[in-house]
Amino acid sequence: MQLFHFALRGWVAPADVFIQLFGTDSAAFWLDREHHATQRFSVVGHSQHGKVFQPAQAFELLKERSNWGISPDLDPADLPFAFRPGFVGWLNYPELPTIDDIPTGSLLDVREAIVFDHDAKRLHFLGYFASRERFEHWLNAVFLRLALCGGEQASYKFRNQPRSAAKPVSIRHNESQYLTLIERSQQAIRRGDVYQLCLTNELTFSHEADPLEVFLRLRQANAAPYASYVRVGEQTLVCSSPEHFLSLDTAGTVTTKPIKGTRPRSNDSQLDAELALELKNNQKERAENLMIVDLMRNDLGRVSEPESVHVPALFQVESYATVHQLVSTVQSKLRPDASMPQLIAAVFPGGSMTGAPKLRAQELIREFEGSPRGIYSGAVGYFAADGSLELGMTIRSLVFDGDRVTLSVGGGITIDSDPQAELEETKIKAKALLAVLGSPDPWSSFGNLED
Repeated sequence: MQLFHFALRGWVAPADVFIQLFGTDSAAFWLDREHHATQRFSVVGHSQHGKVFQPAQAFELLKERSNWGISPDLDPADLPFAFRPGFVGWLNYPELPTIDDIPTGSLLDVREAIVFDHDAKRLHFLGYFASRERFEHWLNAVFLRLALCGGEQASYKFRNQPRSAAKPVSIRHNESQYLTLIERSQQAIRRGDVYQLCLTNELTFSHEADPLEVFLRLRQANAAPYASYVRVGEQTLVCSSPEHFLSLDTAGTVTTKPIKGTRPRSNDSQLDAELALELKNNQKERAENLMIVDLMRNDLGRVSEPESVHVPALFQVESYATVHQLVSTVQSKLRPDASMPQLIAAVFPGGSMTGAPKLRAQELIREFEGSPRGIYSGAVGYFAADGSLELGMTIRSLVFDGDRVTLSVGGGITIDSDPQAELEETKIKAKALLAVLGSPDPWSSFGNLED
């Protein structure tokens, strides 16, 4: 198999292309990078024959595909983006505390895809095929359908607009219960069990919405650099994530960008700037962020070349539609003898979604939260046949499964945390997701539950 490529000097909106080509597919994806700061290349596609694999299976198949080459007439310099076909989907947060295990998840077997260069306004068509003739056959079939493309997004949103708002069904922890869990977390910190704990909550709704229509509205209302839409049968992930979890390039450079520290945005520009500055200088938030930076440095050190782990950016404020976030960057060089599965096993789940130290934090999370997190706080993105990968953290997400949709949200608890402020922070993070569901304050629906 060889990688073939064709660049089209023209533009069709990714939403229109996705709806036209993959809108009815049972296994399809859209990695939406229109609002990425530096790599504005969105990707759409589907799984070959609808095949879906567990990550461990997919990694074995990637070993077999490591010898797949590039067509003789393709200059890699013609590809200004990192994405290559391979496997696309999500990794689940582990139900049991683990170290060095491959997580479960759902990964689509992707042989061809369309990449959108948002800056140059060009479309790139690429895929692994046995011959140029087969690539051109696929290309012609795509062009025939694209010739009919135009206005799909507006039409789709009109046809599939929700008939009613999503209705709250259950909450894992109501307000009082969540505050109690924060107190228990701080008790564990005082005992010396952990330094920090990421505590999360889950709300479940009944709905009559179309997940893709919800994603179309969410990406407009809450633009995010790692927005993703992945459909696997009845289950669909709608994600508006700001957090880069992990990437690996073909040169072996590993990058992770943990987020810890959140402030709401303000419509008043002066107040908004003050909120961002206060976040940047807040000693509690900086300490919390630094704990996760140290955790990720330790995780990467297990599979990286000696002395290669470094922190090129510390305590940077990144601003999104509804929140400011405190972000740091950790990088390293993967050891030549370390594999992609070993890298995933070493760093997953992300420290910003567990706390530190990681294993004990995972044990307390299982005890306190009481139910599996599932897709939430795992990762979503791609694993390429050339050995590269890119994953966003699965936060700011909705998981649709039949007539139910779950929204999970959380935050890092430290000894200095104000419980009421931590509760309010979860509501701020959920704001954009609740808006697209039409359920602005579901917490009030569960206020009378017994503690």
